[in-house]
Amino acid sequence: MQLNALIERLHLLQSQARWPESKSLLESYLSDNPDEPIAQLYYVNTLSNMGEKELARQLIRPLLGEHPDNPMVLRLAAIIELNDEKPKIAEQFATQLMEMDAEDDDAYTLMAKAKLDQRNYDAALRFVDEALAINPQNTEALNMKIYIGGFLGKTDTEDTIAEALHINPEDSSTIANHGYQLLRQGRVDEALERLKYALSLNPTDQLARFAMLEALKARFWPYRLYFKYQEAMAKMSGGASFGLMIGLWVGVNFLNRQASTNPEYAPYIMPVVYAVVFLFLLTWIIDPLMNFYLLANKYGRLLLDKDDKLMASLVGGSLGMALLSLVVWLTTGSSTFQLFTGAFVLLTIPLGSFLRPKRKQPRLLLTIYTVGLGVFGLLGIALEQSFVLNLALLGLLAYQFIINGMMAREHGRTFGD
Repeated sequence: MQLNALIERLHLLQSQARWPESKSLLESYLSDNPDEPIAQLYYVNTLSNMGEKELARQLIRPLLGEHPDNPMVLRLAAIIELNDEKPKIAEQFATQLMEMDAEDDDAYTLMAKAKLDQRNYDAALRFVDEALAINPQNTEALNMKIYIGGFLGKTDTEDTIAEALHINPEDSSTIANHGYQLLRQGRVDEALERLKYALSLNPTDQLARFAMLEALKARFWPYRLYFKYQEAMAKMSGGASFGLMIGLWVGVNFLNRQASTNPEYAPYIMPVVYAVVFLFLLTWIIDPLMNFYLLANKYGRLLLDKDDKLMASLVGGSLGMALLSLVVWLTTGSSTFQLFTGAFVLLTIPLGSFLRPKRKQPRLLLTIYTVGLGVFGLLGIALEQSFVLNLALLGLLAYQFIINGMMAREHGRTFGD
């Protein structure tokens, strides 16, 4: 196969995210042409998109050594680091590209991606604007501007959507961004239609898949409130969001003490306490509950990833056990099954969130922690050991602070250059 024919075929396969076929085609070509640099770059990019991050990094290193000033090699090295969630390293390559060519709009877009992956929305938007100042028709930059501008509530987002759709009305990323913006505005049905269309154009579009899941869940008004809560918390720094959680906890305890010392005010105070506690717990279980519902939805089953499916199934199983325990308690009057009912309900909190962190170490820690909570809690009830049961309840309280701290660190907004 000639190189031009190979590139044409690869463009088609990769536009459809048919990475295994791309890999096979490239391996066949490279077996006959092992020193072809363009094919090598395509191969490294394919490996990166297939999740073979370490192999992709091993192969890009000699290319960087041989071609340290080649923009294609530098850009691919940055993409590998972004795919491996190392945006600060990707920044170094983007900076080098911008220094080599101050008119390289793709370099500014790459830097914007690195900033966005660090949740530095203001810096990302600044680099996006610089890219668009060089090339107003850079659709990737336009799509990033729609995403960031919609999140930050920028007034020119609708104009940016119209501009991007004018350039390419069939771009799945633009349509997905449009659908996500409609979702932010509470226009759920319209959002679903746009997102379905985006997925019909590109079933692998990650934003379209994520936004479709959110839109399906947002058909229920409690989740729409939770969606707004998530967006509001994401606009805060990690420290601020964690501080707010601590403040709410202190406030609830203060109100609870006031109700105890001033019984005459308890009828007015306690409903507030119960409402805050209920909403606090709901923020942890509503997402896996909705995912459990989506397991029975023909679209939801395809959109949920394996972690969401696992947590949703565990939450559903725990609630099923709680219901069974409730039936036994009401039938027999056994206080043991009364405790089991409460325990299985409370276990939905860690079961619905222990795989939320992206990093491997926190996920392992929370997995072990969750197993420990379940074992201690259920054994404490079965063996009628109040000390063990109280230890599990204390652990559950600590769990909420631990995971909030982890999530604030991973998802909190950052600022600066």
